[in-house]
Formats: sequence, C-alpha cells, structure tokens
Amino acid sequence: MSVVAAKRYADKLEFAADSIRVNGYLTETSRVTGDEQGKLFEVNDMIIGSVGYVMELSFMQRFARNHKPAATTVEAVLDFIVEFYAWAKKKDDSFGRKNSYLIGIEGEIFRVSSSYLVEKINEFSAIGAGQHFALTAMYLDKSPKEAVEIANELCVYCSGPVNVITKTLSSSPH
Repeated sequence: MSVVAAKRYADKLEFAADSIRVNGYLTETSRVTGDEQGKLFEVNDMIIGSVGYVMELSFMQRFARNHKPAATTVEAVLDFIVEFYAWAKKKDDSFGRKNSYLIGIEGEIFRVSSSYLVEKINEFSAIGAGQHFALTAMYLDKSPKEAVEIANELCVYCSGPVNVITKTLSSSPH
C-alpha cells in the first residue's frame, strides 16, 4: 500500500510520497504532526522513499544515518542493501525483507524491489500500490507530486497529503 514516485530532471531530483497509514487493511485515521518524515526522507546526502512495513523503514532511517552506497552504481547500491539487511537482522532476528525503495544519490535514482533487484532509473519510477497510476501520470509529463496526487485519487490504497523532497543538482550528472 502507498505510492512513492521519483523523477530525474536535468537540474534536480524530485521525490514524492503519499501519507496513508494502515493497520492490516484498515486506514489509520490518526496522524503524527510536526517533523514526521513518513515514507520519504532525506539523510546523509540521500533521498530515500519506501513502501511496505514501518519496521523496515524505521530501520532503514537509522541505518542510512551513517551508511550509504560507496558509488552511484547498481553494484554499490546492492552492496548497501545487503549490508542493511544484515545489520537489521542483527538488531531483530525476526526482521524480514519486504519493502521496496527509491533511492536518490548524487543525481541518480535507483529502485530496489524484490529484496535484491536493484535498477538504475534513467528518467522516472514509482513503487507501491499506486505505482501504475503514478507511472502513467509521469509518462504524460506530470511531476512526481502530481503523479502521487493522481494515484491518491485513483487508488484506494493511497492517501494524501503528499510529501515532496526536491534536491537541486549542482551540475548535470550526464
């Protein structure tokens, strides 16, 4: 459940995420207010968006504070994910690999799905229950924010408000 969308522009990365919270299949109606980061956060010069389980996302937020991929390659991101899973398993032996991620680093976007499938994204991507709506919207030249707004309208497993993180690139990576 949820949706996270990301797009690489010549001068910036833009990530957007919905804010739905569920307990089983029921939407939680209470929201935390203030500096809540939810499914999308910026840490250690990375933007990370995730869909899936809160426990895994919370562990990723802690891990990413002082870990990041050694380079902007599929192999380095895979090493980062493997290291994260090993670290999390040491913290809680019931830890499981269930989430998907969009990771922005140094002007590049990577999608991590099915635990160890890492792909470099050249233009845009989306993950979660609303991903197909968001992908279609971005294909039609909508921004990630607009794509998540559309997914929120069309997918019962997505809900606002939309959170956005934009990272301006100092120079074009390509």
